[in-house]
Amino acid sequence: MSSPDSEIRNRTNASKRSSSLFRRTPRDFYDLFVEHWWLGAIAGVVAAGLIVWFRPHFEAIYTTEVSLLFEARKDRVLNIQEVVDTSLQTATELNTHMEQLRSKTFADYVLASFNPTETTLIQRAYLDPENPALPPPALAAIIRPHVNVFARRSTPIIGIQVTNRSPEAAALIANRYARKYIDYNLDSANTRTNSAIVFLRNQAEETRTQVEAAENALQVYRAKHNLAAIGETQNVVLQKMASLGTAVVRATLDQIDAKSLIDKIDEYQRTDRNLLEIPAILASGQVSNLNNSLITLLSQRTMLNEHYLAEHPKIKQNQLDVSETQRMLDEGTKKAIAELHSRYEVSAQYLDRLQKETIGSEAQARELDKISVDYKFLEQDANAKRNTYTRIVDRLTEANITSQMANTNIGIFDPAWIPDAPSDTGAFDIALKAGGAGLSLLLLLPLGLGLIDSRLRTPAQVEDSLDEPLLGVVKKMTKLDETERAQVFRLQKNRDIAEAYRGIFSEIEVRSSLDFPKALLVTSSVPDEGKSSLCSNLAAVFAAHKRRTLLVDGDLRRPSLHRYFGIKVTSGWVDWLESDPAIRPAIPNDILHVSDYLDLLPAGRSVTRPTELLDQLSRRETLSPLLQKYDLVIFDTPPAAIFPDALLLARCCHEMIYVCRYRTVRAAIIRKVLDRFESAGISVLGVVLNQLPEKKAQSFGYHGYGTQTADYYRAYEEKSVT
Repeated sequence: MSSPDSEIRNRTNASKRSSSLFRRTPRDFYDLFVEHWWLGAIAGVVAAGLIVWFRPHFEAIYTTEVSLLFEARKDRVLNIQEVVDTSLQTATELNTHMEQLRSKTFADYVLASFNPTETTLIQRAYLDPENPALPPPALAAIIRPHVNVFARRSTPIIGIQVTNRSPEAAALIANRYARKYIDYNLDSANTRTNSAIVFLRNQAEETRTQVEAAENALQVYRAKHNLAAIGETQNVVLQKMASLGTAVVRATLDQIDAKSLIDKIDEYQRTDRNLLEIPAILASGQVSNLNNSLITLLSQRTMLNEHYLAEHPKIKQNQLDVSETQRMLDEGTKKAIAELHSRYEVSAQYLDRLQKETIGSEAQARELDKISVDYKFLEQDANAKRNTYTRIVDRLTEANITSQMANTNIGIFDPAWIPDAPSDTGAFDIALKAGGAGLSLLLLLPLGLGLIDSRLRTPAQVEDSLDEPLLGVVKKMTKLDETERAQVFRLQKNRDIAEAYRGIFSEIEVRSSLDFPKALLVTSSVPDEGKSSLCSNLAAVFAAHKRRTLLVDGDLRRPSLHRYFGIKVTSGWVDWLESDPAIRPAIPNDILHVSDYLDLLPAGRSVTRPTELLDQLSRRETLSPLLQKYDLVIFDTPPAAIFPDALLLARCCHEMIYVCRYRTVRAAIIRKVLDRFESAGISVLGVVLNQLPEKKAQSFGYHGYGTQTADYYRAYEEKSVT
């Protein structure tokens, strides 16, 4: 049994191969065309001839044209721009005119302008001469399909081309189209101008009301906010804010200075340092003088201590003076510290008042700015409405004047003429239809027949549709009988076919991964595909390469290999297998010697129970003696799509070759049969395309071995000898 991985791999390969059966390459379509092109050519010629023979009656066709000029700018009596302007400005506008000329609305506008006499003139040429009593076609059916509008390159000119069976009617229709398009634009322009006048008059009344309301709102706002003095008030507020800003800066600096002195005093007090070292305290009041006096008194004591005792009146007096001076100095220091604290508090209060004043001034400035901005907006709105009203009044005046003037810039550049010769007699139309039908059949008929026929025909189809390698192609042997075809290589009956079998042998040697000895199975889908001839010739090729080869006739339903070699047999391996196993030899005695290294084991006779015998033959103990004696055992089997015989033999064979006859079996059937063999575990070396017509080989793009003629090989050998 196969493993799960191999089953998954087989299913994947099967899906890929099934998709390849429907894959078509450009080469496939080319091959389909080449194979059946002559049928398409015959059908195309017949169809073209029938169209020409049974051609309908054609009337002569007359063609004329009129040109319209669209001026880019026109002279104005007054220097004003029209409310509705038909002057050409861009290529888009020219395209718009062309679409209007092609429109059904304008066509109905033109058709309504023809009087009964003109209508009769146009319809007269379209009466059926064989049935004059039949009514003529409608006017629209005659005119609209035969009017062609086109623009002349790089010019503001539009051409209107008209075809008709009557030359007078063609000129009439063309000139009428041009004249009516001018009238159509004049009517449209006047209609739109009058509508614009009504619209502008209404807009003028509405805008005037809006201007009055805006002016009133502006006056009320100016009086409410006394805008006459708002500029002076803004200047005063700005000056006040500038002064407050300067004062805030000074107060802030003074507060910072006082705070830093207070912090320094606190630090001196914590560290018991002399506060008189601080310049601000030393400079405060009489602190400096008292400090100097204290220093002087202390100096005097030092001198008095040198001359007097402690109880001396001068020393006591000095002590009293020092104590008093020290007391006054301490009081002065405390007063200086108190003044610094007072200065800091005053600065903080002053700064707070300044900030409140600043906030108030800023709010007042913002309010004044808002009033000023709102007023400017109101003023701009009023000015815009006044300007809009002025422009509307001007446009209304211009529109009233323009409505009295011609308002189109379209003119006839070149009127239509009455043609003196027909432009079309119908011959070109017939030739076009006949050529189209012939070419379509030439291309489509071969492709259609080829797509319907899915039988293998080309070497490319073998590899693309079957997804199997092509081992070689054997051309059809028309001048050889059955025996000669089976021994074409051994007897050298056909040089180029012999080369084809050599090529197949080379492909087998290259693609086979197994060493000798081995068993090779050869089968096909249906009878008469040439598998037995291939077996015979392939066995001869292996024998020619000194491989001990045994050719076994495995077709028990219709044995034929002995007949190909001209041998009459009375027994074969069937009788050998049906004999008593205890006394039968390991190798059949019915093996026939054909040539050096080539033997034949015939079946002997046909049987009614082939699968039972093939099952015995495929056993290992049966084939092992043969594989020990021979390098290669080749089995010729019945068609695998009809009989199960080949599938039974696949169990004992190592490799197989599949034979396909040209245009015999569909690719889908072959692929299904090959899938069965691959599921059985046998290695498929490839496919041989058999009995391909000689003229088809190179036309299908195949240039393998044996595609040249024998003269080619002979000439090459003679040239190499000389």
